[in-house]
Amino acid sequence: MKILSISELDIQPEFDFSTFLFLAQVDEVGPQEMLSVLGTWEKWLPSLKVYQLGERKGHVLVYLEKKVEDEVDDIWKASPSEGFKHEAIAQTMIMGTLKALMPELGEKECAPVPEPTKPLRRTLEKLGLDLQESGAMNRKYATLTPYPHRYGCDRCHLKDSCIKNMNLDLGGIMKGTDQ
Repeated sequence: MKILSISELDIQPEFDFSTFLFLAQVDEVGPQEMLSVLGTWEKWLPSLKVYQLGERKGHVLVYLEKKVEDEVDDIWKASPSEGFKHEAIAQTMIMGTLKALMPELGEKECAPVPEPTKPLRRTLEKLGLDLQESGAMNRKYATLTPYPHRYGCDRCHLKDSCIKNMNLDLGGIMKGTDQ
């Protein structure tokens, strides 16, 4: 029963303000709110898990522990706007970690999702994670991608359902119905 080697990586991503603003869909935040966001960031950093799976041409797994998901879910119930902001913090942490590991991802490159092979699934099970056939994992804030970065969209398991590859003609969507 083949499994990949598992090595924990010590990555402490820096807070990327522009990514947070983009994900939170806001143009600016005040000083008090920024202190709150950074406080949450610091609180969640110990829950950030980063693993290299396999050797030279393996994968990197980045995720936040379930307790962060539960906290965000509770915040959503109390205040959807705060929930949305906290979700943006979690997503910023995942994206920031990937950018720290693979600067070549840049702004336009995606982190392709690998095919959920049996060895990869067994390896993730050792870490308490489940990789479904769809490519989704049982962690809301998680990414699994080839490491070092390679392949791009061509070898992404999600390429057939990715909006980037659908070549949709969205030109008529915003036209009025009174034609």
